[in-house]
Amino acid sequence: MLSRSSAVILSLTSMSAGILLGIVLSNGGPTVSAQVATKARGESTKTTSAPKTPTPPPAARRNDEAVYDALARQYEESFQRIDRTFELVARAVAPTVVHIVAQKNVRLDEGRRNRQFEETGSGVIVRSERQPGLFVLTNHHVVDNAKPARIRIFLRDGRSLLPVKVWSDAMADIAVMKLERDDLPAARMGNSDEAAVGTWVMALGSPFGLTHSVSQGIISARGRHMEELDDVKNQDFLQTDAAINPGNSGGPLVNMKGELIGINNSIASNGGGNEGVGFSIPINLARWIMNELIVNGRVNRGALGVELDEFTADDASKLGIDRPRGARIREVRDGSPAARAGLRGGDVVLRFGGVDIIDLNHLINTVSMSPIGRPAEVIVWREGREQTFRVTVAERDHTFPNLAGEPAPTREKDPTGLLRRPDRPAAGSSRSMGLELATLTPELAARLDLPERNWHGVVVMQVEPTSPFQPVLQPRDVISSIDNQAIRSAEQAAAILDQRGGQGGLTIGFDRPIEGQFQPHTFRMQ
Repeated sequence: MLSRSSAVILSLTSMSAGILLGIVLSNGGPTVSAQVATKARGESTKTTSAPKTPTPPPAARRNDEAVYDALARQYEESFQRIDRTFELVARAVAPTVVHIVAQKNVRLDEGRRNRQFEETGSGVIVRSERQPGLFVLTNHHVVDNAKPARIRIFLRDGRSLLPVKVWSDAMADIAVMKLERDDLPAARMGNSDEAAVGTWVMALGSPFGLTHSVSQGIISARGRHMEELDDVKNQDFLQTDAAINPGNSGGPLVNMKGELIGINNSIASNGGGNEGVGFSIPINLARWIMNELIVNGRVNRGALGVELDEFTADDASKLGIDRPRGARIREVRDGSPAARAGLRGGDVVLRFGGVDIIDLNHLINTVSMSPIGRPAEVIVWREGREQTFRVTVAERDHTFPNLAGEPAPTREKDPTGLLRRPDRPAAGSSRSMGLELATLTPELAARLDLPERNWHGVVVMQVEPTSPFQPVLQPRDVISSIDNQAIRSAEQAAAILDQRGGQGGLTIGFDRPIEGQFQPHTFRMQ
């Protein structure tokens, strides 16, 4: 039996224990259970509970919220208007962009048999001030050798149209297709002369068949001329780093006001895809070509009757010109407008028709677009000073059917050049079954940074997404054999694939460059 003092001490002890337990619980201490259970002998008394997600301390939550609030304010102050501009440009232009599929025939084996294939590209719906109605502006190389009934134009909403008429000009790589409808949105034309280097642009089209895709970049340079595109005489390309890929050819390049300033045309690339160097035909040139085709059915280009020469900074310095500008005349043809005006070889054309001439390609385009039969003032550099003449521009094709009007070639073209149309193989390469192939040479191997090997085989330059080889082959692979037959050229490989590809059972031997060495592989297509 407890004494009274002992009972008081016991009561105080119990009370203290309760107070301490309450303090522990209030501070997030472990849960204390009053339940008691008995366990059978050998049964574990260990219990497990689901892991609890730790709750971030209030200070951390407040810090995260503060950072995101700051980002939101920064976006609203600095970037929201920019984002909104890109969004509005895409919304304005996208309905005018079309996807083009052209069914074509190409002759093989010196005309003994034909091969059918599809070429895809992009285009943009526009209007002309010279004729009512709607037209699709695109590249000549997208639709050349295709009849209007074999060209399908796909609108943004999935509907397809056939062109009523097709005009094409290979010298500028521009084609125009007349539409029967007049109730579709048309792109607004801009002024490509105002497209300054460094300004933002957007490219729209169907890269790799992904219709109505949009990419953005800047104008990287102006007035580009590419010798590899020797079939295009009127060159004055805008250079851009906006992504241009297979399927983009013929699509629009627009400024941030949604105005059409270029028609996408070609790229510089090792592997056939975008590497940040694309070229677009200025809309001022494309619009002039379009109007000529619509009105005359052909392009009536102006000509002076001269042959032009390369003009370097050293040449300009020797002649006393302050900087390399203008175009130097190498030869004046007898009886030509230039000869009648008094121009002669060695003259450097600095200004034509009120336009300062940048280089020989700029002069070619300026003269080409000049009104035929109308006098123009020409300022040339001769004998250390500027001299002025007046020349009447003549029609190029009728008056001078054999006139080249371009500089004489100074070197042979490199068949493995980097420049190509994004829808077509590079010069010296072949296509078959969705593969773009190029004959392996030491020069090409060096350009693609391939390991050293015996120089036989063909390089895979590009694999289309629809190719049956897409899961296996990739760019820079070197095909050495097909069905145990050694491969020596791209033409040989393409011919074998064209002949046997549809039969199945092909065995492809190829080498893949990995860490500076080739690894051999064999693939059998069922």
